[in-house]
Amino acid sequence: MTLVDYARTKRPIFDIDLDADPYDRWREVGRRNKAKLGRFLREIETMLHESAEAWYVRALLAGAKVVAGPLAVLVARLFGEDYVAEIRGLAHASGLPESKLFLANLTYDLTVGHEGVFGACSSFSVVAEKAPVLVRNMDWAWPESTGRYTVMTRFHKGSASYINIAPLGCVGVLSAMRVGSWAVTLNQAPATGWPQLLQWPAMHRLRKACDSSLTYASLVRRAMEYQTMTPFFAHVIGTKPEEQVVIEGAADTFRKRKAKPGKPLIQTNHFVLTAHRHHNGEDDPGDDCEYCDRYAALSKRLRKKPKDFADAFSRIRGGPVTHADTMNQMAFRPADGKAVVRVRS
Repeated sequence: MTLVDYARTKRPIFDIDLDADPYDRWREVGRRNKAKLGRFLREIETMLHESAEAWYVRALLAGAKVVAGPLAVLVARLFGEDYVAEIRGLAHASGLPESKLFLANLTYDLTVGHEGVFGACSSFSVVAEKAPVLVRNMDWAWPESTGRYTVMTRFHKGSASYINIAPLGCVGVLSAMRVGSWAVTLNQAPATGWPQLLQWPAMHRLRKACDSSLTYASLVRRAMEYQTMTPFFAHVIGTKPEEQVVIEGAADTFRKRKAKPGKPLIQTNHFVLTAHRHHNGEDDPGDDCEYCDRYAALSKRLRKKPKDFADAFSRIRGGPVTHADTMNQMAFRPADGKAVVRVRS
């Protein structure tokens, strides 16, 4: 499989009206994509069965009707009734089981800790042409078909809107941009303990922040408001050079790491701040963040400042940063709305 521009795939840009009743928002998506969504859900379920090591994953998979459905619904109720209704509406429109859609929407949280420090996503932000650019690879082969099922969605409320790039059936946010305001990407963090099953799943916590944030400052603030089920890294930029930050969410504590003037801000999958670094485990090298090969490669590539948007985007290509598990890659510049998205064909 190769990475190709999203426009060349002929995949749609789904339109979700946030003024509509939540149950109805994804009706058309489910009706038109029920076969594709059904195949993808089966692949996710198979993947979870094959990799289920933790007790909470085994419990959710013990039986779709007996355990997985009720428990998934219980968990879902705790991350916002709107999103519960969205998933139920999508399930009804597609004729697929609610329990499987809830499980699919918990995939990020159920797999935290499996990949460890060296897997799952790279991002960096840098100023190019006087405005910050956020560049990102999503290295997520769980399942390996994720890239083929990656879709773009436009969430809008009145005249305000933002785009999100995520797998089909996911109602949370992984990579998003609101033109003129902000862009954000989610990277998986090392486990900080057992998932807190009564807290918000990370992708849906970020979706809630995006839905209600019209400015960079409000998005950063809202992304740090509530405890999450599992840890995460949120890489956020605005429209001004100084508006670049990585939020290190350790599930119950949040800290911000900002870009130094004139320097890039890089994030892979390890905690950089001293307060959280013990979560990296026994392999943590102390002050040397370059023990991750992707982090080291990006640090080297960005020693010379990119001259423009295209040059910034080019720095993420090639190994070890881009590899077989890279399902999509993108660059966002919210200052003028410039964006490029590539997905696995």
